[in-house]
Formats: sequence, structure tokens, C-alpha cells
Amino acid sequence: MPKFSSKERERIYKTLLEKGKEMFNEKGFYEVTAEAVALEAGIAKGTFYHFFENKEHLYMVINNRTQEEIFENIRKILSNLENEGQVDRFFHALCYAARQFMENPLMMEIDARVWQRIEEKAPKACVEENSIRDLKLFETIENSGIQFRYDLHQTMRIIQLQFLQLPYIKEAQDIKNMKIILRALSEHLIIE
Repeated sequence: MPKFSSKERERIYKTLLEKGKEMFNEKGFYEVTAEAVALEAGIAKGTFYHFFENKEHLYMVINNRTQEEIFENIRKILSNLENEGQVDRFFHALCYAARQFMENPLMMEIDARVWQRIEEKAPKACVEENSIRDLKLFETIENSGIQFRYDLHQTMRIIQLQFLQLPYIKEAQDIKNMKIILRALSEHLIIE
């Protein structure tokens, strides 16, 4: 790795994350290249690869950070709604998450095809971090007093599959039906 001070490494890493997020949001996953991100960040192409294995790796790091922000707010929502019923609390959390995903172009691009490519090319640890974070969120929800009808893994997978449909729902401008689906999921998945 080129010799950078710790401050330079931190600055480059932060710049790559910022420029990568901007570019993925503006151009989409398939139009962005590692070389283009490096150019936009003002670094050599080879330097990019000292920080990330490929664009899929960069994409997942950005995605994981964005999800963590969303999940932290979900924890706050659950805490603020302690006096509501379990189904309502879960429904509000799902609606918040869906809105956040739909407002974030980077996350809206994660469909089955993109996810397959990420699983193939991004470092396994980065992909596993995403799954671990999802599971921890569902553990947090369960620890907040919400009882799931199914085990955590099965519940998480049902929600993940639903969230893969968000790009189609947004494209069809079908927010009303999305809320109906999320309400139905809440009523089915939660034991009141």
C-alpha cells in the first residue's frame, strides 16, 4: 500500500465512501466503476484497491452504513411507541424502514440480480455483516417485547423478501398498497 499517514488514509476512505454513495445514487449500480469512483475521489485507480476489493465491496460498505442509521432510528421508534400494541409498533417500524429504503436510490437498486452479484464479488465478511445486522435488528425488536410468530431467521427472511419488492412498488407508485401489505405482514408475523 502506498505510504499514507493515518489521517490521509482516513480522508481517502471517507472520500471514497462519499463519492461512491453520490455516484451510486446518481448513476446506479451498473453504471459506476471502481475506476470512476477513484477518479472522482482524486486518487489513482490502484489506490482504490488498497481500500476496497471492488465496487461491490464499496457498495456494501455504503449500504451497511446506511442500514445501520435506519436501524438505529427503528430502535428509537420502538422505544417511543412502547404504549402501543405490538402489531402497531412493528407496523410503524416497517413503514419507516420502507420509506427510508424507497428514498435512498442506492438501497432501492438492491434487487435479486444486484444481490447475487454482490454475494459473488464482495468480501464474504461484508455480506455477512449485512445479514448479522439484520438479525440483530430482529433480536432488538424481539427484546423490545414484540413476539414473533416464527423464529427470528424465518421472520427476517420474510421481511427481506418483501423489501426486495420495494423498487417495483415505488415504480408503480403503489404506496397505499405497500402499507396494506406491511399491515398484513405485521398482523401475521406478530403475536398480539
